Amino acid sequence: MAPTAKLPLTVVLGVSSIGDKSLDPIARFDTPDEVNGFLNTFAARGYNQLDTARTYSPHAPGSSEKRLGIVAAGDRFLIDTKVASHEPEAHTKEKVLKNIDLSLEALKIKQINIEYLHKPDRVTPFEQACEAMDQAYKEGKFRQWGLSNYKAEEVQRIVDICEERGFVKPTVYQGQYNAIVRGGEKELFPVLRKNGIAFYAYSPAAGGFFASAHKKAQAGGRYDPSHFIGSLYSSLYLKPYIMAAADNAVAVAAKHGIGGHAAALRWTAYHSVLNKAHGDAIIIGASSSEQLDANIDTIEQGPLPDDVVAALESVYEQVGEKEEIPYFM
Repeated sequence: MAPTAKLPLTVVLGVSSIGDKSLDPIARFDTPDEVNGFLNTFAARGYNQLDTARTYSPHAPGSSEKRLGIVAAGDRFLIDTKVASHEPEAHTKEKVLKNIDLSLEALKIKQINIEYLHKPDRVTPFEQACEAMDQAYKEGKFRQWGLSNYKAEEVQRIVDICEERGFVKPTVYQGQYNAIVRGGEKELFPVLRKNGIAFYAYSPAAGGFFASAHKKAQAGGRYDPSHFIGSLYSSLYLKPYIMAAADNAVAVAAKHGIGGHAAALRWTAYHSVLNKAHGDAIIIGASSSEQLDANIDTIEQGPLPDDVVAALESVYEQVGEKEEIPYFM
């Protein structure tokens, strides 16, 4: 079934859950059959863009790209990936170019769709990464280059460097954005719109927060504090005033028979500042094929009732008064 033409945004499948289950409690899809089953569910709904990274799955870096390569995912999907950026001085020209080649080799493809710098390397001069990305682009190794988790002023600095040096400029920014995390609207989005850069939203439903995933945290889940990702999300979201504001919005949605997770996801898709005219997208994930189907069903249900929108808008108003969750790292 093809996706409805009325969808307001491009839908991308995040595949950080594809990885080595023997090493990573977050990984859900490991064997070729498991990986293909997950990807087939997405393809059957008419979608064809995947988002991975050199550092996925989070506790078994490199295992996501490798498994996508094993099943030849690049033959039927556009694949976006990211340069490993978490170690010191990750963005020297040499390291960036090497990472891109490693991704191409692991994915078994000739060209990456979007190649991101996963997070800022604030030690190495930005010029080195810009030079590397320009070289790799001109060598045909990716179609677009993107930034992820950078501050607004850093995005502008990189654009300025590219213009000054005659380099290809970034055209996509990937960042955290949802009904709770909206700080980028004030600082980041004006810079992106000014420079013609699309926004790809990860955690568009706040990592299951509105589904009360934090209240029934599962081992290896998004709010399991025993591992890095769980600890990170817990530190960002598990604050009394955020939980109270979210609970109120969930109660309003429930009056319409709409679950909290569905309400949060539909808010980002239909009522946020994201706009398909700018090339914006949402990146969805899932821990099972059934959950993936349910998430797509949710998005395709359309806009929310006005009172649910108002309740979700009030969450950010209450949270923003206390403490802004950053859109960058």
